[in-house]
Order: sequence, then structure tokens, then C-alpha cells
Amino acid sequence: MISLKKVPTVFQRFANFCVKVIQTLMRKTAQPCLHDISMTPDSELNVGARYLLNGYMVNAGTNAIMLNGAETRIEPKSMEVLVFLVAHAGQVVSRAQIQDEVWGEVCVGDDSLTNAIIKLRKAFGDDARNPRVIETIPKRGYRLIAEVGSVDIESIPVRPKRWLIIMVGGLALVVLAALWLGKNAPKSVAEIPLKHDDRTRVIVSPFQNLSGDPTQDYLAHGIEQTILSGLAGIAPIAAMRAPASANDADYQLEGGVRRSGDRIRVDTRLVEASSGIVLATQRYDREFSDLMAVEAAIEANVVTALALDIDLANRTSQSRGYTDSIEAYDLFLKARVALLPRDPVENIRARALYQRAIERDPHFARAYGGLALTYAAEYRNGWALDANETLNRALIIAITALEIQPNLPEQHWVIGYVQTQQRNLSLAEDSLETALQLEPYYADALALLGGIRTYVGQPDETLPLLREAMRLRPDAGYLYYLLLGRAYYFLDNCNQGLINLREAANRNPANLETHIYLAACMIRQGDIEGAEWEALEILGIDPGFTVSTFFDSYPMTARKQIAALANDLKSAGVD
Repeated sequence: MISLKKVPTVFQRFANFCVKVIQTLMRKTAQPCLHDISMTPDSELNVGARYLLNGYMVNAGTNAIMLNGAETRIEPKSMEVLVFLVAHAGQVVSRAQIQDEVWGEVCVGDDSLTNAIIKLRKAFGDDARNPRVIETIPKRGYRLIAEVGSVDIESIPVRPKRWLIIMVGGLALVVLAALWLGKNAPKSVAEIPLKHDDRTRVIVSPFQNLSGDPTQDYLAHGIEQTILSGLAGIAPIAAMRAPASANDADYQLEGGVRRSGDRIRVDTRLVEASSGIVLATQRYDREFSDLMAVEAAIEANVVTALALDIDLANRTSQSRGYTDSIEAYDLFLKARVALLPRDPVENIRARALYQRAIERDPHFARAYGGLALTYAAEYRNGWALDANETLNRALIIAITALEIQPNLPEQHWVIGYVQTQQRNLSLAEDSLETALQLEPYYADALALLGGIRTYVGQPDETLPLLREAMRLRPDAGYLYYLLLGRAYYFLDNCNQGLINLREAANRNPANLETHIYLAACMIRQGDIEGAEWEALEILGIDPGFTVSTFFDSYPMTARKQIAALANDLKSAGVD
């Protein structure tokens, strides 16, 4: 007797069997339509060629990509990029090579090629993080990894015989039923597979402020974060912040920072995690005005110690969106720390610091991105006097940041965050996918994508994205735990929800949304007293809080989820 839990699997196997039967009958009985089909050897691929790529038939002459009769048209430039990659299949080609071949002397931004790659991946149903067609080689370019072949008889449209249509139709109904059962079967959260991660893993411990002056804490944190971001941009490395155990990493990077007057000293040591053996120690004692060179040197030393082949030119201040003004950079670091608590007073302070950084360097792209986030935070937290004007200003400033430096993943994330607040969730996802094209291991982009999945009513898809993000950034702060707890709440798994929400509250007790979901989860658990206490916390943070005004600026679009949350909050005593 078949267990009910195995029914979807049995039907799925039967569906696969039926598909194979249909394909076999179609091949054996169909009459090919051979008109307008040209056979093109791989060695003669050109802009008018037709060829097979990962099961798809590509007609470069008509800019069409076809699979099972479904046709997708792409822009001519995107097709030219594809043809160039096909001509160099299996080889790594640089962005400069592709741009020279496709756009020639026409001056275009790097985002033109990025957008072309994104459109090609969409046409092939390809995934940048698990590519089957086009692989991104960080710091180097792209490589076509799909097998390329000539058009053959099985890829040509066919006219099946009349009697076959009836048989195929019956089998198709069975297949559809089986697939529907498999797709709609309840999925255990624990069964969602995690991606295999074979990168070299480096724990970056918190850099210590050795000056004894608490006002210099931001400097140690800023240097640590910059080095971590640089390491995360190197494909073979997974850089993590502590806390993490030695079992989670191959190496550990430790450091201390001391600023005295106009000089700064940074000490680092690289330790083999399993043995505790110190592999490398370095001291950097320079003028404070040389701070960015110090950071680059530290990164270079770590990379050398790990025997990685890195092009240091790709991690200069220009390519990473930094500034040549040490004053602007110092203000930027202070602003970033002020922005973290999401407090109205600190938000205003962060804005002023970002504005001062921009005054010192009007082309400082990352400062514009941070400034945009202060306006988005003002809107999101209900601090704005004119909500629409504030959000529009956030978008304008974010676009300015992107125009200055279109190749920074962070800038696309900022655009995605603002678009999320505007409830343009599809556009937000596109912006985040662009960020991930530029940096496949960008944890914040994965986390925000996960948050959007909950907003649109698919919290089950949030879990693997947040798990991956937390593996990449285990110290990311309260927000990741909030997003995970929120997803569990809507999955009606408040045991796990409360674990994550309480961790979020421990890390940021003043966050309003955390207490909202804590109250709702406690209602689901039957803890009325706890829920009422959380309701008092909500009103303590925002005395004028009402459920209706909360949803006015909340980007959730799933109506059932909105109704469920509102009902639980009402039960907790929040109107």
C-alpha cells in the first residue's frame, strides 16, 4: 500500500514516464517540416546561424530562442553577445572583448553588457548562481558552458498524424494531473536543499579599536567591513564575520586598529582555523590620509597567503566606488554606523554625514547610495511628513548613485530597496538580480529577495534565500532574523518564528516590525499575556501606531497575509 506522503512522488514518476512516451511517439510518427531550416556547422557560426544550445534552438538571424515550440525574441545586441560567446564556447572572454566586438567604437556603459547577459539568461531560464548556459567569472568576464550543436531532425518543428493527437491529448491530461499533484503537495521546510559550498571560507573576527578612544570604534568597524566586502567579491572565497566555529572556516583573519593623531596603525594576522597556526602577520603604520591604501594592502596580503590569483587593479578605490578624498571616506564610515540602528535621530545624523561626504566629493557614488537609504528609512518607518515626496527623493538619489558608478552591486541593491518600498516588487527583483550578476555572493541582495518573496505571499521561498544569506553573513544583524521569523510566521511555524524574532529583538530592541511579529506569533501560540506585553512595546516605540497606518507604507501585497496579520494584532490588543 502506498503511503499518502509518497503519492506526489509516484505521480511525478508516472508523469515523467508519460512524457517519455509522448516524445518517443512524436519522433517516430511525425513528419518533419523542413522548410526554412539551414544546417550550420559549429565552425561556421555567425549572425545568421541556427544551432542548438542546452536543448534550445537558437535562430540568430531572427533573434529567436525556441524550446518546445515556444519562442522568445531578444534584442539584436543581446543575440550578438550570444553569438560571440558561442564562437568562443568554453573560453573565458572579458567584458572588454565582448564590448569591442558587439558595440565597437560606440561608447556605452558597462551596464549595457550586464543587461544583455541578464536578458539572455532569462531567455534560457538560466540561473547566475547555478549556471547551465552562461557562467560569470568574477573579475574576468563570461564563459559559455552549454554544449553547442547543429540543428538536427529532433529540433525541427513537426506535424503529428491525426490519430497521435488523440493519444497524446489523453496522456497529456494524465501528465497535467500528476504534475499538479506534485507541485501542490505540502513541502516540508526541512527538505529544502541547501547549495553545496566548496569555496575557501575565511572568518573575519571583529577588528579591535586599540586606541582606547570609543569614538574611534567606527574606524575599526569600517576597516573590517571594507576588507570583508573585498574578500566576498572574490569567487573562490566565502568571507564571514565572527561568531563562527573553526569547523565553519578554513582560515581566520584577526586585526586591531590604532589611530594616533595623523597616523593610523593596523595589525593583522592570518590563522589556520583547524590548527591555530599563524600563517602570516603584518603591520601597517602609515599616514591617516593613506587609509584606503592600507586596506588594499591588507586584502592583498590575505589573498597572497591563500595563493589566490587576484587582479588588484579591480579592487582599487575607483572600481569599488570609493573616493580619493580621505575626509569624504571618513564621513562615509561614520554615516554608515549611524544608519544601522534605524532610529529617527541617528537617521538624521547619518543623512547629514552623507551630505558632508558628498560636499567633499560630488562623485562619491556610495555616499549617494547611503543618502538614498536615509530617505527610504524615513518613509519606511513613518517618520516622513510627506511620504510620497520622501520616497521619490530616495529614488532620485539612488538613480544618481547608479549613474555615477553602475558596476557596484550595492547601488543596484539600494535601487531594489527603494523599489520595494514603492511596491514595485517585480522591478525590485530585477535590480537585485542585476546586483547578483555583478556579485553572486552578495548576501544582502539574497536577503532582500527573500523578504520580497514573503511580501508577495511565498514565504516558503524566503527560507533558502535567507539561509544562504546568513551563511554568507552570519553577523548581519537583526534584519536577517526578522525576515526569517516573519516567513516562519506566515508558514504557521511560530516555534521557529519566535526563535528568530527574539534574536532579532535582542539585536535591535527598538525595531517596531520585530515586536509586531512577536505579538502576532504569540497570539498563534496562545500566549495572550505575552502578546499584550508586546502590544505595549509597540505603543512604547510608536505611541500613535495603528494597524491601518502601518499597512499604508508596508510593501506587502499578499491580501490573505495582510488580513491574517491584522487579525492577530487585533487579538493582541493593537487596533
